[in-house]
Amino acid sequence: MKLSTHSRSFSRPPGHRSITQEKGFVMLKYILALLMGLSGAQSSMSYADSSPLTPQQIVAASDRARGGGLSGIEWKIDITGEDSKGPLGKHSYLVKASGNNSLAQTIYPPRNRGARLLQLERNMWFGKPSLSKPVSISARQKMIGMASNGDIASTNYANDYNASVLRSEPVNGEDSHVLELLAKNRFVTYDRIIYYVSSTRLVPLKAEFYTVSGKLFKTASFDAYSNLELDNGQHQLFIKHMTIRDAIEPSNYSVLDYQDVKLQTFAADTFSIDSLNRP
Repeated sequence: MKLSTHSRSFSRPPGHRSITQEKGFVMLKYILALLMGLSGAQSSMSYADSSPLTPQQIVAASDRARGGGLSGIEWKIDITGEDSKGPLGKHSYLVKASGNNSLAQTIYPPRNRGARLLQLERNMWFGKPSLSKPVSISARQKMIGMASNGDIASTNYANDYNASVLRSEPVNGEDSHVLELLAKNRFVTYDRIIYYVSSTRLVPLKAEFYTVSGKLFKTASFDAYSNLELDNGQHQLFIKHMTIRDAIEPSNYSVLDYQDVKLQTFAADTFSIDSLNRP
């Protein structure tokens, strides 16, 4: 006798899920929610990364191209030019800078060797071995031709000026942010600056310098840059050639050539007033 077996199938009510299916559905909802959260976070990060720079951030970035805000950098600067009396004799300085401090040492002409210019934050002193103590000086004081004391030190416009963007404008075919810089105090080199900063490279292209009464009295062009490799492997454009002209008499000018730019570690007393008059 043959026994027959029957397989019984059970039909479930519509919408009924097994325990396994229910767990799978819950897990799927969790994964989808997680993915949506990550997607939103990534979108926020992308938006933050693409946010436009503030005026102060633009100025701070441009400062680094002139030695400001960098930790430990040294360069040589040669200053030449002309004034109403004819060609200016060459003057050369070795400039050391770190953060908001800088020290410029005269290396040419020989008769001025040993003279030093120290900038600590917004304060500036002159010293040399023949002086009994350092002399407080103004960053606005004319140094050579059209160049002031503050022009040869490292630049920290982001700390010294309140910045606002006026407009965008091309300079020699390069798009630039046109910023107005207003002095925060009387210790800075200029009262008001109209500053043209490259929109892509974030380096200065030109500048207009005004007196407190609003009179344009000097202009500057930043004509060339060199490439400096930083300790972190990144590269920083650094000023190579700058020309400062008298706005009233353009034939009066000073040319600043920057050479031998390199990263450097300085002794603790490099930017000390007590060391300024040492031989």
